Amino acid sequence: MPISHFHAHIIGGDRPVGQYFTRLLAEQDVVYKAVSLSSRERPLLQLQSQARPLFIITPSVFAAAEDLEGVPFWLQLARDEDIPVLFLSTLALLRAPDGEVVNEDWKEFNDDGLSQEYHRLENMARDNPQSLILRAGQIFSFSADDYSGQILNSIRHEPELALDMNRFFEPTPADDVADVMLALLRQINLSDSLWGTYHFSGAESLSSYAFAEAMLSEAGQYEDLSGTTLLSQENQFLPQIWTPVSDHSRLFHTFGIKPKPWRQGLSRLVKQYYRAPK
Repeated sequence: MPISHFHAHIIGGDRPVGQYFTRLLAEQDVVYKAVSLSSRERPLLQLQSQARPLFIITPSVFAAAEDLEGVPFWLQLARDEDIPVLFLSTLALLRAPDGEVVNEDWKEFNDDGLSQEYHRLENMARDNPQSLILRAGQIFSFSADDYSGQILNSIRHEPELALDMNRFFEPTPADDVADVMLALLRQINLSDSLWGTYHFSGAESLSSYAFAEAMLSEAGQYEDLSGTTLLSQENQFLPQIWTPVSDHSRLFHTFGIKPKPWRQGLSRLVKQYYRAPK
């Protein structure tokens, strides 16, 4: 069944990945409705003509904890009504030593509250035999809450900004995550074996210092940021919510998706950020 035969419900359509995914569907021949994660409005499933309902749940790992409080409602509804679901999760729930590369079979989980909640929600999603779980890496979109927005704000206001140069992560543009989600949904009905858990991050890992350098170079084309000096220093600025480096072979080989260089995404998102209507 092509994705155009679905009636897509984007739960979290006001969050960064949800916003990009909504824009993608608007460009396709897909019927969709976007609601917030806090919504408890039950969709009128029986009135959706011949299109099959599909839930795409896109919380933001950087948003308030209330985001996740609404997710069980939608996962349970999907299971009760036999609705396929795509749940955007995070690699942050996995515990791995620095330098270790995780994959979908990794069994060690962080014990903080956020990780435990994502682990619980993933298990809820798996109770639905028609579920996709996409664990994403270090998503950035220049929203006020994520690390890219925090770095840019610090560069604007601090004469010096010290960033860690040892711990590596994979920057992951929010619009690339939306692209991958759409690619999964285009193929998912080709085989029941495609349902499951997949990892995706931007291609190439690097330190917070190297990411800030690249971002400063891009953003410096649109505003004067020459007043800040970047310093590389161990255990300084790091993303508050950390995601380990992951292997993405299962996603790439199963769906034919090619690696997406985060540097291209950085240039694209910086351009969008500065040219967005004020």
